[in-house]
Amino acid sequence: METVTATDANPFGYAESIWRLFLETPHAGEFAPGTPGVVTGEAGSKAARSVLRLQLRFEQGRVADVRYKAYGCPNSIAVGAWIVDWCLGKTPAELASLRAADLRAALEIADDRAHCALLGEDALQAALAAIAPSKNRVNS
Repeated sequence: METVTATDANPFGYAESIWRLFLETPHAGEFAPGTPGVVTGEAGSKAARSVLRLQLRFEQGRVADVRYKAYGCPNSIAVGAWIVDWCLGKTPAELASLRAADLRAALEIADDRAHCALLGEDALQAALAAIAPSKNRVNS
């Protein structure tokens, strides 16, 4: 039996970095309701029919664990997977530095899919905005 690789199964020619994260979805899912230290951020684009929800669980002021749900094209899903992996161990100040341009460069996102990177930046900024009301939980 012949093994199918990610490259072989990529009929639309996505960048390898995007296709790998589309196929391998580390940290996909969500935390149980009421999990301490969790903040959630979500962003969506009706035009692109994409939604990205990020959940960051903080311990002692740093991201200890992450989850995401993404609905949309392989670019949107890969953006979610890349962001949550990148977030691990970072402080809110470090998280605030991520920009859509960084995502585009890291994942080789094409110009016509730049909105997928913006979706990621917006979801992360929404999660950071949720920290203020739950500051006592972030440091727990």
